Amino acid sequence: MVFFTFDDVVRVLQVFQETPSAVSEELRGWRWREPPLLSPYRVRVNASDLSFGCDSGRLAYLRHVARAGEKPGEELFLGLAVHNVIVEASTVAKGVLYHRRPDSGRIFYELMMEMGEVVRGRRVFRGFEKVFDSLWSSACLTYSSCLDRVLSLSRHLGWDGVVYRVVPWVCEFPVDGRPLGLNRAIRVDALIPPSILVEFKTRRPSRLHEVALAGYALSFEAQFRVPVNHALLLYLDVKRDGSYKVFENFVHVDDELRLEFVERRDLYCRVVAEKVDPGLPTECDRYCPYLKICHGEK
Repeated sequence: MVFFTFDDVVRVLQVFQETPSAVSEELRGWRWREPPLLSPYRVRVNASDLSFGCDSGRLAYLRHVARAGEKPGEELFLGLAVHNVIVEASTVAKGVLYHRRPDSGRIFYELMMEMGEVVRGRRVFRGFEKVFDSLWSSACLTYSSCLDRVLSLSRHLGWDGVVYRVVPWVCEFPVDGRPLGLNRAIRVDALIPPSILVEFKTRRPSRLHEVALAGYALSFEAQFRVPVNHALLLYLDVKRDGSYKVFENFVHVDDELRLEFVERRDLYCRVVAEKVDPGLPTECDRYCPYLKICHGEK
């Protein structure tokens, strides 16, 4: 399931509740002023950069010191398109629900499909129209059927409650990453209140995705003083013909993962602070947006 309804939230919470969640107090985000979380450098790096494999930290040098322009490959453009479909579909769904107040799933579906024709023409979706159509249709079907279920509960429901039951997450939720050595306005792909963090990935599963997610979790804890013991990675295996599969990775944001984040953050921050090119890593990430710069156009 790509698009979560409140029923999915309950299911995810049950998984989290059944998983041990011990986290050391000194590794909570609100302890950012103390070692080991305290950043030894004044520079800041992108949280998303930590999800790419670059053990020399050259990615941080190219981005923050050399100011080199990205040359992303086809996979990253696909990922951007998928991300934007999810965000737009979720946002438009809320807008339709709030402003049009459809009294049935059928009417909601028709309104969503009508809006989709407008959104589909945006530049980010060029070349990925089949991907857009498939994911947008999934959003329309998921949310419309959920709306029918919610409306069947009572004729006297508050509309704000109806909207939240249908579309429970907030996309691109901003978090201040500065206490943890990250940028001021890092954006979590989706937040399910009060504290379920969700990231969408179209790349192959990687431990580094979990490391970057730990950075979001620590930053969230630092700003809101709410513990984040678990988070969710949604992996979407999307093909150009629009077919796709979804895999859920339930991440325990434990001590080990938090320390891995600190280690990787410190590496990237040191490279930026010293302003010295560290050279190529032992192995380059095939998805890195600077791969063509490091190895030349191929």
